[in-house]
Amino acid sequence: MEESRNEVEKRLAEEVEKRVTEGVTVGITILIQVAVMFVISMVVFKFVWAWVVPDVFPGAVTQGLINADLTWLAALKLAVLVAVLGGSYPAFTDAVHRQK
Repeated sequence: MEESRNEVEKRLAEEVEKRVTEGVTVGITILIQVAVMFVISMVVFKFVWAWVVPDVFPGAVTQGLINADLTWLAALKLAVLVAVLGGSYPAFTDAVHRQK
């Protein structure tokens, strides 16, 4: 009886450790992905904006409705949005796969 209880406790501890390790791994992966998406999207927004927006919206740029050049602060705001949306994608897909 005592040995079977020890075995059950040991298996339970292993299962808890496995789940905690898996959760920490997913969390770190999401944080790294958010950081990478943030840096890449900020640089892309800043440098591509001046190249694309005046060509796509010439009337709005001449009327002053849209800036022809994106500030670093505006690029930062857009990058935060993209990084959060991109970083949360793995969490959503992981949650959906676990429910199946």
